[in-house]
Amino acid sequence: MPKKADTPLSAACPTYPYRRRVGLIGGSFNPAHKGHVHIARQARQAARLDEVWLLVSPQNPLKSEKGMAPFVQRLASARDVAQPYSWIKVLDFEQKKALQFTADSLSLLVKRCPRADLIWIMGADNLIQFPQWERAYFISRLLPIIVVNRPHYRFQALASAGAALMSGKRKRPARNLKRNIGGWAFIHTASDPASSTAIRGRTA
Repeated sequence: MPKKADTPLSAACPTYPYRRRVGLIGGSFNPAHKGHVHIARQARQAARLDEVWLLVSPQNPLKSEKGMAPFVQRLASARDVAQPYSWIKVLDFEQKKALQFTADSLSLLVKRCPRADLIWIMGADNLIQFPQWERAYFISRLLPIIVVNRPHYRFQALASAGAALMSGKRKRPARNLKRNIGGWAFIHTASDPASSTAIRGRTA
């Protein structure tokens, strides 16, 4: 089976004959693993997404460069986990355009993809640290957000400052989230225990 190629931003955002619902998952993917696919699958099912895009970050500002694999290696791991799924695309435009912050990446996608209903997807563990992100409030108002349960994080996430940050947004069923309406949803699903940290520990 041929390797899955990266999807250029220009090819990811054509003028669709109908509006597509697209979920966005950003991260270091150090490495990508089945837990990322689990989150993508759960969000796709709950929100009735047409596609999920993996946005591979050149360097997460909140993570140390120590222990961070080279970008090309992390990108390859994202391609590998996405390979079996035609509805998952891997994008590397953050590295090509030297984008460091999620807010800048999402702003670009909103401009470039007017025919897509874009929805940001994150794990419950990321919701806890969400207020530390650059322009977190802006992100929470730019796109609707899906938060997917992660092992041992549900209650902490829902009681976190990240959840409070989005308290002004109406909480909706994931299937009703739309780009021009906003809102957010928490998916109380069985979580996958896989994590990049654990995988790195086993391979060290």
